[in-house]
Amino acid sequence: MSTLTYKCPSCGAPLNYDGRQQEMTCGSCGNTFDPETIRAVNEIQQKDEGFEDLRWETKEEEFSQQELNETRTYSCSSCGAQLFTDETTVATECAFCGSPSVIPAQFAPGTRPEKIIPFLIEKEQAEKMFRDYFKQRKLIPNIFQKGTLQIEEIRKLYAPFWLFNGVADARMTYRGTTVSSHRSGQYMVRTTRHFLIRRAGTLDFKDLPVDASERLDNKITESIEPFRNADAVDFIPQTLSGAQAHRADLSPQQCEERANTRVRVSTDEAFRRTVGGYVSVVPESSNIRIEGGSAEPVLYPVWLITTRKQDKLYTFAINGQTGDVTTDVPWSRAKFFGRMLSMGLGVAAAGLLAVYLLSSMGVIR
Repeated sequence: MSTLTYKCPSCGAPLNYDGRQQEMTCGSCGNTFDPETIRAVNEIQQKDEGFEDLRWETKEEEFSQQELNETRTYSCSSCGAQLFTDETTVATECAFCGSPSVIPAQFAPGTRPEKIIPFLIEKEQAEKMFRDYFKQRKLIPNIFQKGTLQIEEIRKLYAPFWLFNGVADARMTYRGTTVSSHRSGQYMVRTTRHFLIRRAGTLDFKDLPVDASERLDNKITESIEPFRNADAVDFIPQTLSGAQAHRADLSPQQCEERANTRVRVSTDEAFRRTVGGYVSVVPESSNIRIEGGSAEPVLYPVWLITTRKQDKLYTFAINGQTGDVTTDVPWSRAKFFGRMLSMGLGVAAAGLLAVYLLSSMGVIR
């Protein structure tokens, strides 16, 4: 047997029934509510409890025997990455550590890509993007601007992703407040009103990508999104010719939480835009159920360029389809604060000059 406690919709404190007013009163914020209103609020909250259901059905296809005969898989003996390429390749380098030491391995079940997006950015373009990027960035450390910037390794890599598809049926509640003021005699009276706001609806998520490689940094892969899935073609082993490919070493179940996080953030942003006219809005509850959720493996084109400075390796990534770029090279704090200081001194000098001119003209005395 459990007890039943009625909570204030405004502040969450326990409510007591006032027999004289025949209303529920809050001893914390002083608000009063009609019992029928509290009953309706409790019903909504009880309906939302247990509504959460973020599960995805995985679409896993196996390689045909012909495809297995035409495709080779390798396991890097240095870092353990699983790579695959077409049957004409007899030797390759690891796309992650650059090691040429590889041994044959078998494909894991369910990792055959559904689609693949071909490379549109050629190697010469990728190298030019790499060099131009550092020429245009003024706040990067000096070691990337002095002397020749050497490319230690450039790799044409098909990176694995899981594409999640489904409809998010969401129910969200918020606490909103409005504030108004009026004068009563010699007093200024400020009135704060509290509202319980509820939103419900569905959002269709199609081709939501999640990096399926344990060795690729999610921050890097998400920084070069989006990829245009309309340009994807059906996967056949021949599409790997001339490039390296990394099979998915994270299962859809391991990637679900990241997909769910992106669903939650996108859904909350969409619902939050419908709540206006309040001084403050605080999320109260969020319940999302995925309907028809599925995940399928795909391969996306990525150029990975590494450069070494002061015995430290830095990675530069390029979207092989759109040309979007990102890097893990940090910005220089010394340059940033130096520039801010110089701008501040410039503004101060301009202000002093203006005061001097105005005073010399007799405008300021």
